[in-house]
Amino acid sequence: MKIWIFNHYSTTPNHVGGTRHYDLAYELIKQGHEVTIFASSFNHFQKKETINYEQNSFSKKVNVNGVNYVWMKTVKYNGTLKRILNILDYAKKAYKIAKKEIHNNRPDIVIGSSIHPLAAFIGYRISKKAQATFYFEERDLWPQTFVDFGKISENNLISKFLYSLEKFLYDRSDKIIVLFDKASDYVASRNIEKNKIIYLPNGVNIENYYNYKPDKDILKLMNSFKYKVVYTGSHGIANHLEPLIEAANLLQNKEGNVDIHFILVGNGLEKPKLIEIAKKYSLKNVTFIDSVPKEKIPFLLSLADLSFISIKKSPLYKWGFSMNKLYDYMASGLPIIMYSSKDVVGNLKGVYGVNLSESYNDLAKDILTISYDEMYKNSAGDSLREFVRKSYSWDKLALKLESHMLEDINLDHKLKTRESKRN
Repeated sequence: MKIWIFNHYSTTPNHVGGTRHYDLAYELIKQGHEVTIFASSFNHFQKKETINYEQNSFSKKVNVNGVNYVWMKTVKYNGTLKRILNILDYAKKAYKIAKKEIHNNRPDIVIGSSIHPLAAFIGYRISKKAQATFYFEERDLWPQTFVDFGKISENNLISKFLYSLEKFLYDRSDKIIVLFDKASDYVASRNIEKNKIIYLPNGVNIENYYNYKPDKDILKLMNSFKYKVVYTGSHGIANHLEPLIEAANLLQNKEGNVDIHFILVGNGLEKPKLIEIAKKYSLKNVTFIDSVPKEKIPFLLSLADLSFISIKKSPLYKWGFSMNKLYDYMASGLPIIMYSSKDVVGNLKGVYGVNLSESYNDLAKDILTISYDEMYKNSAGDSLREFVRKSYSWDKLALKLESHMLEDINLDHKLKTRESKRN
């Protein structure tokens, strides 16, 4: 099969950001398929251009370990208005380039991924022109998440437009891919048959956690500390990292904390605020470092002792969650300390190696307790590796998606054959 994926923000392992579609494509290629990803080369997380273009050119084809990328040069941004222009620029260029490409390399399957809805809509338009099967991947529930947050009302004109576009894509897709475990219920509530919905969460490439390259800078950093609690990812409001800083403050002022050090890796709008809080407390047990490329994460985590994630009680998680960092932590065999509430943790409830704390004091106490227990670290690590291998490894997730694709391609072929005989 020839598979095209439209994802504005798709990245590769040597860039900063999520590699969902690269990892998925990499596994599908192993099964003999050809995958092309249409993406902007302006990195959303670093806010910088990642590709060198020839003069007067705005696109470039690059093969990354077998995965075909069509990179597009789009408007740079660091604010809301220019980001909107960037989205429109991507949509315009992606449609123009893909439309030309159809004549030389017609796809069998087109996936439109809605980190913003226009990428999915362009995927649908191209699938029609190519007479290809269309899969709509709904990464976030637009606009339902904003409505649940109280940012906009259901009757707002923008809400109505986004709901209409969402329903348009639901109705015209052959399959709908969702990432959250409860999102299938939301899609079904929009009068969509459940057999049309594919639950395909984020995952992890297990091989990367056994075959990683050492990095001297990361090694120097991590070897500076005795017991290391690590967080990797965005530093935004939804990531809720203040509890980790508060726990660091409590532990710094507690005797016998076995030199516990907190390392926060990444960037985001809340990072300056978090740094200021750490300064206010005069914390010597917290280190902030910038985002690192995805390919360096396995080595970094291999040198840590405990990982952290915070899931704030919020409408954002009403339909579940699927965070890359969770599966990275598990694949590295790191026990996870989670700051959240019991009614939010969802399918992680009862997973051995995932520890829930619901207050700053409990968080500090739990980190201190785990830091003394080397036996627990080893047994929890083995259990988490097995858990993620069974349910969230990209090789298994890719085979799941492939089975749906092959079924739809065969059905589509039968329908076209039947139609041609009638004519």
